[in-house]
Amino acid sequence: MKQGLLKEAAREFESALQQDPKDAGALLGLARLRLAQQDDEAARGVLRRLIDLHPTHPEALSHMARLEAQDGNARALELLASLASQPKAGFFEVLNHGRALLTAGQHEAATAELERALHLQPGNPQVLTYLGMTLQAQKRLDQALKRYQEAAKATRTEHLPLLMASRVQVLQGQIGAALVSLQQAILRSPEEPILYREFALLSLAAGAPDAAMRAAIELRLKLPKSVDAVYLHGLAMLVAGKNEDAERILREALERLPGSADVRLALAKVRRRQGDDAEAQRLLEEAVKLAPDEPGPANDLAVLLMSRPGGAAAARAVLERALAVHPEDPGVNLNLALALADTEAKRARTHAERAQASTDPKIREQADRLVAALGSKAK
Repeated sequence: MKQGLLKEAAREFESALQQDPKDAGALLGLARLRLAQQDDEAARGVLRRLIDLHPTHPEALSHMARLEAQDGNARALELLASLASQPKAGFFEVLNHGRALLTAGQHEAATAELERALHLQPGNPQVLTYLGMTLQAQKRLDQALKRYQEAAKATRTEHLPLLMASRVQVLQGQIGAALVSLQQAILRSPEEPILYREFALLSLAAGAPDAAMRAAIELRLKLPKSVDAVYLHGLAMLVAGKNEDAERILREALERLPGSADVRLALAKVRRRQGDDAEAQRLLEEAVKLAPDEPGPANDLAVLLMSRPGGAAAARAVLERALAVHPEDPGVNLNLALALADTEAKRARTHAERAQASTDPKIREQADRLVAALGSKAK
């Protein structure tokens, strides 16, 4: 089990229990193994057998209480606190209490308890990973990244610390470093689909559509029934400028998931590139109906409408509906400002100023120029 050979370990534990069904060590080992495999139901069954034999077994009670606390049982969290506070509380009692506090959103208390667990087992990659999670939840990103990286060095086989590290690096704006972390995670777990999905999305954000395409194709091979994988493949083709391939793949995605606003949004971009604004408008109007609370379809539809003579009024109607749901969205505010610029300069400037708060430099630059242009008109 310590070597990560979980299937082989399970056979050995099961073999021991066939010889002696009351072997507490084998029951505890099998319970730990099922928990490591995230097979909670199987773990519960083994833990019940152990607790029936030893009703006061602290580790078994702790594992069971954590599973129940995970389901929202407040009394189970109280039991975990009691077990972890005992003078001879073991590593798992403390760890389970820390994990339950993390799940409950009590991040400061979780940090303290997980640090205590780390003191009991220095360098434990599982504890380091959970510490990273609770520090990340407190927006202590540098400390969280340090813990994830320590966990990655401590295990050398688990991909989760590297995946979590990449997410922190994205939040810090370190896109290149995040891609490297994901590449390392893929080397460790080449069969894990989520890694390819995140790598594809991050590659698109980094402006690397070829890398995104390769990751999306790999994801499709691993999840042949996934519409999301098809959509990502089509999106990568779109960003790469391969319009015909992008349209073919996105239409496949739409056929599989006809109620998707996101697929329509991407397909509309392809049709606009190909000069078919009528089809693009139809797709965008459908996307707005399917996702009335999302700013993306409304923004794209408004931009298309404003590209035509006299289209500003129709664009305003679309954008004002979106603004009611997303009053601070920079894209909606910028586009509404553009739609109002020729008729209501004062209102236009108000919305352009809101768009200046955007973290997207392109939106911010457009907003800055519009505010400057509206300066005298808006007085």
